[in-house]
Amino acid sequence: MTNKKMDRRVQKTRTLLHKALMSSILEKKYESITVQEILDRADVGRSTFYVHYDDKDELLLSGLQNVRSLLHSAQATGTAPPGKSYERIIGFSRAMFQHVYKYRAVNRALLGSNAEAVVRRYIHSALVTVVNQEVRAELRKRKRGDCLVSPELLTHFVVSTFISVMTFWLNARNPIPPAEIDAAYRHLVLPSLASVCG
Repeated sequence: MTNKKMDRRVQKTRTLLHKALMSSILEKKYESITVQEILDRADVGRSTFYVHYDDKDELLLSGLQNVRSLLHSAQATGTAPPGKSYERIIGFSRAMFQHVYKYRAVNRALLGSNAEAVVRRYIHSALVTVVNQEVRAELRKRKRGDCLVSPELLTHFVVSTFISVMTFWLNARNPIPPAEIDAAYRHLVLPSLASVCG
């Protein structure tokens, strides 16, 4: 069997398993979903599942891999107004809010479940990687060696504020559109970025 055909089969199996998990999350609490239920829904054998994943948490995290790609892509294509290059630090925000909104039913179902901490840690880590790189580049460019706020603290502030706003938004009964929550997030964060980096 060729590698290309094998790769397609592997991808198809992973997609089936991921879709089975997502549809299960919409029906019941994450912690009560068993691997067997996922297997039955995906019509995949137990041994095949364990070739790809150790447990359902690993399956859940594998579905978040596209979040890292989304973040890097959003940062790479992001632009900032002249004289405000520090706005690139949060170039990810609009794309991330749009992604969260697209999958809001699953995201809301995960809130309050055992999976929330796992997902939150993963997203936090992915955001820290992207934001910290932008923060350091911005501070180097401006030669802010005497800055009272460390790159680590500024990164933590930007990322934690984003996650807090995102959680508030997901919990809202009638969430506003992604563009509006992104504008609100930017309104909260940009003055601080301007103060530190401007």
